[in-house]
Order: sequence, then structure tokens, then C-alpha cells
Amino acid sequence: MTLVILFVLGSIVGSFLNVVGIRWDSGRTIGGRSSCPSCGKTLSWLELVPIVSFLVLRAQCLGCKAKISWQYPIVEIWTGLIFSSIFYAIGPDSLISILYYSLVILIFCIYVVITIYDFKYKIIPDELVYSAIFLSLLVPLFFVNYTLVDWLSGPIFFSFFASIWLLSRGRAMGFGDAKLGLSVGLLLGASVGFPAIIFSFWIGALGSLIYIFLIKISFIKGDKGLTMKSEVPFAPAIILGAWLALVFQVNIFNVLPI
Repeated sequence: MTLVILFVLGSIVGSFLNVVGIRWDSGRTIGGRSSCPSCGKTLSWLELVPIVSFLVLRAQCLGCKAKISWQYPIVEIWTGLIFSSIFYAIGPDSLISILYYSLVILIFCIYVVITIYDFKYKIIPDELVYSAIFLSLLVPLFFVNYTLVDWLSGPIFFSFFASIWLLSRGRAMGFGDAKLGLSVGLLLGASVGFPAIIFSFWIGALGSLIYIFLIKISFIKGDKGLTMKSEVPFAPAIILGAWLALVFQVNIFNVLPI
């Protein structure tokens, strides 16, 4: 029941994170009423129930019947899974561990907003990634005893991604990905952080294959929206890799014969 309640709570938070990600730097306030992007109709609370409303309305606006983006339920479900799965992985059973869980959830909420924004604009806002770095730094300072290698993992990930950005002149990767790597390294340490980065490249490769497939479909349909020159965001892959490595507690030192 705890996991179910956390999933429901997470989906509600995910609905709010959708709003934050969409309205960030758009000139709109986060506190304004939600409305249909097509007809401008102000949505009632019955149209804003996470996941359920999307299914009941059959992915259509109740007013103008315009299609509702799959982004909304996907983010809501993902955030619900983040809340419940990280609780299961950490197993908080004391005040300190509950605070640690809350901090990790807060960081991943920022990660979700970064994912939404990066998908939409292909850039990571400095305010978000710097906030994630600061909060991630609190993990080794107050909750987890880090070794020297754990402390160095963040700068190592930053240097690695920054090198790709520098050598490719920003074509292969953005500098924001390097900053995000610093946050992931500080949050997870070396043992879990390195598998997270490996996962991110696997996910990125899979995403690229799907992207190429979509380009071919678009070409067949005559849609010029997707081309080989279109940018593919990598931040979502880093964040998904970090989430999977944390949830499944993939420890590189338990895998390597050392």
C-alpha cells in the first residue's frame, strides 16, 4: 500500500512537473490555471486527474477534440514510478533515511523537468542543473559516506562529457550534459554512478535507432519535420540511466573482478 500511495502521489507531482517543464522560460507563470493549448479552454479538475483523465477523455480535449500529447501521462506514470521505486530501493526506516529519500526525490523531480525541457528545446536551463548539482552535493555531505573515488566521480563525469562537447564543438553533446553528469556523480558516487553512465549510452544508442526509424517513417509519409540534422537530446538518457542504476542498485565493484 505504501508503494501504491507513493505512486499516486508521484503521478500528482508529475502532473505539476509537466506544467513546470512546459512553462519554464515561456513567459507564463507556473501558478496559472491549466488550459487547452489548442482552443485555450480552461480545464476543470475532472480534466486534470493524472493518468485517469487522459484515458477517460481518450487523449482528446473535451472542448475542441484536439489531441492531447502523450507527454502528460508518460511523465505522470514515470514520476509515480520514481517515487515508489526509489522508496523500495532505499527502504527508508529512520528519520535520516527518510530525509535522504526526500532529497533524492527532490533531485529527480528537477531531473524530470530537465527531461521535459531538453526534449522540447534541446537545452538544459542553468537554474535547474545548478540546483540539481547543489542538492546532489548534500548527499555526500550529510547522508552517505563517500570515498575519494566517490567524490571524484562527479568531476570525472563532468570532464568526460565536457571533453566530448569540446572535441565535437558542441555537435555530439551539449555542455549542459556535462553539468548534469557532475550532479549524477555527486548523487550516486562511483560504484553506482559509473553503471548509470554506461546505461545512459545504451539508452542513447537505443533512442538513436528509434530516431532513425522515425526519420524513415517521416520520409515515407513526406513529413519534413525530422531530418538527420535534427538534434537528439542526451540528458533524458543520462537521467534514465541514473534512475535505473539507483533503483536496481547496480554496483560496478560487485561486477568487476577486482
